[in-house]
Amino acid sequence: MSDEMSIARVAQRAHHAMALTGFHQTPMTPLTPHLPPADFNPHEASLMVLADAMRAGRTSAQGLVTAYLSRIAAFDKAGPCINAISTVSAAALHEAQALDDELRTMGPRSVLHGIPMVVKDNIDIVGMPTTAGCAALRMVYPRTDAACVARLRAAGAIVLAKANMSELAASNGRFGYSSASGLTLNPYRHSRNASGSSSGTGAAVAASLAAFGLGTDSFGSVRGPACVHALAGLRPTHGLLDSAGVLPLAASFDTVGPLGRSAADVALVMDALVPHQGFAAQHASLAGRRLGIVSDFAGGNDEIDALFDMATVDMRAAGAEIIPVRLPPFARTLYADLLGEITRVEWVRGLDEYLAQTVGGTPRSAAELLEHLEAGREVSGRETNPLTLAALRHSIETRDQPPQADIAVARGLREMIANLFLAERLDALVFPTLVCPASPRYDMPDPSYYCRASEPLAPMHIASAAGVPEVSVPMGFTAAGVPAGVSWLGQAGDDAALLSMASAFEQQTRHRRAPPSTPAL
Repeated sequence: MSDEMSIARVAQRAHHAMALTGFHQTPMTPLTPHLPPADFNPHEASLMVLADAMRAGRTSAQGLVTAYLSRIAAFDKAGPCINAISTVSAAALHEAQALDDELRTMGPRSVLHGIPMVVKDNIDIVGMPTTAGCAALRMVYPRTDAACVARLRAAGAIVLAKANMSELAASNGRFGYSSASGLTLNPYRHSRNASGSSSGTGAAVAASLAAFGLGTDSFGSVRGPACVHALAGLRPTHGLLDSAGVLPLAASFDTVGPLGRSAADVALVMDALVPHQGFAAQHASLAGRRLGIVSDFAGGNDEIDALFDMATVDMRAAGAEIIPVRLPPFARTLYADLLGEITRVEWVRGLDEYLAQTVGGTPRSAAELLEHLEAGREVSGRETNPLTLAALRHSIETRDQPPQADIAVARGLREMIANLFLAERLDALVFPTLVCPASPRYDMPDPSYYCRASEPLAPMHIASAAGVPEVSVPMGFTAAGVPAGVSWLGQAGDDAALLSMASAFEQQTRHRRAPPSTPAL
């Protein structure tokens, strides 16, 4: 087959995939030939495998973009209709062509050269709307890429698509639902939620609709989706990553965070986002590590408790020293006592600042956004989550009332953690990411679910309040086929070390497996 015919077929497949997703690409200049044989399958492939295959000529950036577009067509908008993708980039295939040419003539920029990613829809990308899952913001177009996107693009990564999310990054009982794009399904069990608010990013990476993804995390929005999709997800030390260009929820807690199919993949993404911080140099080992095993969150679900007990056995078998620890009682009620009240004040201020900088015919403030939503001006035909609408209204109405909680009190938890680490000579605190498995989606019951915990998200609030890093990786599956996650929490700046420990656990246990509803094509 001639090179010209190969390229023509690749372009045809890519345009066909975009048509199936409901996306129409703007006409661009024809692609030039330079593709290897199309026999490489990126399903479940790690970033290093993708990079090695590209350097060996077994695939290319154009080949990867086309393969992932085919998977989006097959599984996101057809088949199980996961609905993780909100918008496909019109420029992805042409960016891939340029990166293929650059690789051939100048070599790779980094391991991420030519690797397609998905980006949560509250993170700015030039030429694509930042809806944050809200139909009222469908015409919000940013002036520049978010800082995190700019860094990854500089490393050679390709923005393949934007991912659906819980509307305005506030799930409020409807995990993965947005008025802009509808409900994202969990590809492991469609009757369970995809967590939130980075629901689409988690589902897309789990289903191999892209090689990795970016989410944001305020109170568990990266770690939760990682947990319920058998992924690795990092909430970095607060302030480690630049949050410029991200539609905010609460500045004191918001952070960008990567999701990947392994902790090693997450470390490679972090190395591109914050070079020279040790992410590429860590040796994955648990030998000699002192791990504080947190028992405070037991009792919510028997299967999660049993999986965590087995995870502890595996850690000890890998050479770790297990240290039982207990946390103060207030660590279980952080959102109700502190985080929610601080968010009430910061949310409106952040929205006002962000919306004032946007271009296009959009709401320019939180008040204008609320007016738009209450007037029912959305054209999507989907309602805004009533609880999110009520929360926004309350935040606006009480914006001049000082918070009843102070960020300094929340950050005081960091000192408590530091003292615990010092007293017990710990390398990490370890606990189930979620007390119970993914709950039923808001619109469908699932009789196989049970949970005795009043606040199953409570473990994730510790790192949010303290501003310290936490990484979640798979620890197994329930009888219903729902993934469960185990979290590793450290002191501020321990991000790279946590990823290395989590990676060692992954290599010891090998719990990651692909969703049955999105197999290899």
